[in-house]
Amino acid sequence: MIQFNQISKQYQMGQQQVAALNQVSGEIKQGEMVALCGPSGSGKSTLLNILGLLDMDYQGEISLSGKAYPKDPKQAALLRRTQLGFVFQKFNLVPVMTAWENVAYPLMLNGCSVKEQKMMASELLEQVGLAEFKDHRPDNLSGGQQQRVAIARALVHKPQLVIADEPTASLDSRTAGIVIDLMKNLGHQMGTTFVVATHDSRMALHCDRSIDLVDGRINEEAIKWAS
Repeated sequence: MIQFNQISKQYQMGQQQVAALNQVSGEIKQGEMVALCGPSGSGKSTLLNILGLLDMDYQGEISLSGKAYPKDPKQAALLRRTQLGFVFQKFNLVPVMTAWENVAYPLMLNGCSVKEQKMMASELLEQVGLAEFKDHRPDNLSGGQQQRVAIARALVHKPQLVIADEPTASLDSRTAGIVIDLMKNLGHQMGTTFVVATHDSRMALHCDRSIDLVDGRINEEAIKWAS
């Protein structure tokens, strides 16, 4: 469903170039939930940003459902808006909007009618168990509830791929497990692929499988051990 081949990325640090990613390749199937794991500086956030088209300065090739990632910024922005969803560590909800309005926001940006926004946003809030909280603003919701709103927002426009950057880091372990299982179940149900960056090995166990990065490369020893 999403394929990335020989992805490399360098950063300039003073007079030196530092390799954040070094010829990383992989394939993730439709509806699969994959954890990107590794210590700080391993390259997982860099790979996540590249797969999410938030960073287009890289070498290598990426395709989504057989179509190559665009190089043009306008086409990239259109793909992000229509085919990608995002879940962040700090929720990134609009504080002056209700839960319903936050979930409906991507639909408004994509030109959906108010009727469609109401129907689709209400359906997603029901699926994440927050129908009764639809008129609550973020500051009246718990951390776990806010993240469930963020998951509904990421999925409401039926994207092919959802990028999740440390989505459970701000939650206690019990709530984190509930949230990660919710993402996994909804991804399987909707056929949406999730790529989740996490430093927490316990959360990785909730995913279908993991990709371990060390010093900008895939840790082949971890793959052999897992198999």
